[in-house]
Amino acid sequence: MKVLIIGGTGLISTGIVQALKTRGADITVFNRGQTDDRLGDVRRLRGDRSDTATFERTLAGAGPWDAAIDMICFKAEQAESTVRALDGRCGHLLFCSTVCTYGNTQTIVPTDETTPQHPHSAYGRDKVAAEQVFLRAHAEGRIPVTIFRPSHTYGPGGPVINNLGWETSFVNRLRRGLPVIVSGDGHGLWQSAYADDVGRGFAHAAGKTGCFGQAYNATADEIVTWDDYTRRTAAAIGAPEPKIVHIPTDLLLTLPPDRLQPLAEIFRYHGVYSSGKLKRDVPEFRQKTPYDEGVRRTVEWLDAHGKITPAADDDFVDRIIEQWTRLGGEFTQALK
Repeated sequence: MKVLIIGGTGLISTGIVQALKTRGADITVFNRGQTDDRLGDVRRLRGDRSDTATFERTLAGAGPWDAAIDMICFKAEQAESTVRALDGRCGHLLFCSTVCTYGNTQTIVPTDETTPQHPHSAYGRDKVAAEQVFLRAHAEGRIPVTIFRPSHTYGPGGPVINNLGWETSFVNRLRRGLPVIVSGDGHGLWQSAYADDVGRGFAHAAGKTGCFGQAYNATADEIVTWDDYTRRTAAAIGAPEPKIVHIPTDLLLTLPPDRLQPLAEIFRYHGVYSSGKLKRDVPEFRQKTPYDEGVRRTVEWLDAHGKITPAADDDFVDRIIEQWTRLGGEFTQALK
């Protein structure tokens, strides 16, 4: 099977490539070539998809493809460009969307693919618009399409998130036994899927006619609270029992928004989704990597690449906790 991956160097993309290799696929990746990758022996096409004419000409000249997977389409106009580039030259197009298309105020827990999409973030709205372009091309008979909607996916090459965001100083704080903040009462629900496991779902859906025209959540099985997430992460990296400080979410969000945008848009809400449909149609999709093992691999990569910021160089959390303790919950706008 001849497969094109548009993108190819990200977390899920790396997992896709590894899984496709087990299928004996002939793999080509299209990207700018500016990110180190762990893909090994694959064919590489260099280019910037924002240069629409060159992007479409390059893909048209390199095909045809049995399957193509678009991992870096974020807007409707990019989806339209992908359809033009692959129309008549691709047997199956898979698009990486996001669970953010449902919107974050979950009315069904776990959320499945029948849930109406009401995104409240620009990111979610743009992904919905791109989905609609691809599904319209499918309905018109131009190209068979499958939509994937991952949630939080982690692994080597990315950070270990925390309830406030994705600063790598979180790992250093845990190792040093420093206090960490979990918003609210710590009972918000969350799922974290290892990148190789998610990638296996994409790779084994490629070329599968039963997946044509379908949308799939691609998420983890385990559901944990943010308190449990924090404790499990600490245990996985050999850190002491974390000192969790609970601060009301609404109060945290009165602080300058640049550092707390992930909390404001995503982490303040439950993030619980069902992948039962994908498991049914693609039996190879299974969560095989235990969370502690996945975190250890991720932190080993962060250490090897010098990516962990010392807590002493990032005192944002310390200043919040100090003010919360000293002023009894009265924040000023001085925190940056």
